[in-house]
Amino acid sequence: MSRILRFWLPLTVCAAWALFAVFGRVLPLLPDEVQLPHILVGPGMQAWLGFDDLGRPVWDRLVMGAQTSFLVAFFVITISVTIGTSIGTLSAWLGGWWDLLIVRLIDIFLAFPGILLAIAMAGILGPGINNVVIALSIVGWVGYARLARAQVLSIKERDHVAAAIALGTRPLRIMVRHLLPLIVAPLIIEATFGIAGIVIAEAGLSYLGLGVQPPQASWGSMIRDGARYMLVAPHMVLAPSVALMLIVLAVNLLGDRLRDHLDVRSAKS
Repeated sequence: MSRILRFWLPLTVCAAWALFAVFGRVLPLLPDEVQLPHILVGPGMQAWLGFDDLGRPVWDRLVMGAQTSFLVAFFVITISVTIGTSIGTLSAWLGGWWDLLIVRLIDIFLAFPGILLAIAMAGILGPGINNVVIALSIVGWVGYARLARAQVLSIKERDHVAAAIALGTRPLRIMVRHLLPLIVAPLIIEATFGIAGIVIAEAGLSYLGLGVQPPQASWGSMIRDGARYMLVAPHMVLAPSVALMLIVLAVNLLGDRLRDHLDVRSAKS
């Protein structure tokens, strides 16, 4: 039972999230169809999650919101991990003034709360899903750079790296063949937990009107629109809120499971 709750159930939730995101466009959904007779109608046979304030099916928009959050999380994680790992690895390998400069830059980014910096960036760039990805990527690379730098500093003096240097191996080849494979596990775990933060950040930006714009669906904008009708149509808020909670919880549980699996000390015990 514990294994089901810790692994298979979260995996099922994340798999459903990914499937809805990938195949949502080909499903027979009408997320933008306005049906005036169904305004604020609750869950029923016609729509099992009810309709919103414009008569649009909440379930259909929930699926489209899953696609929005998944795409943002995928692209932000990809960009942040790539840039952060590259900068952190180079910083630790080169050392000297370059390392000092990168460390000070990381400290500057860490001095500001991440979500506030993302809001500022999104406000400067303007609303839209592309600008949300850019804003969250500008904020997100810092954690991966710091982690990669710390990992490389701990292993760059090992014997196999010294042997590669003595054999005249090029620095880029050393980093790709001898350093990155040893630091990929903690980076994967960090990225797993980062997904949950990105999903919440995207919903928060959309809630503030800095994310995706109507009629494109986002869980954050759905919660914002439903808050005005909380007393007469609570399903408008409950559906995206529960979906957001389940995804974040499932991703965090999978991250915990992955961390335990990749932790050598836990495996030995």
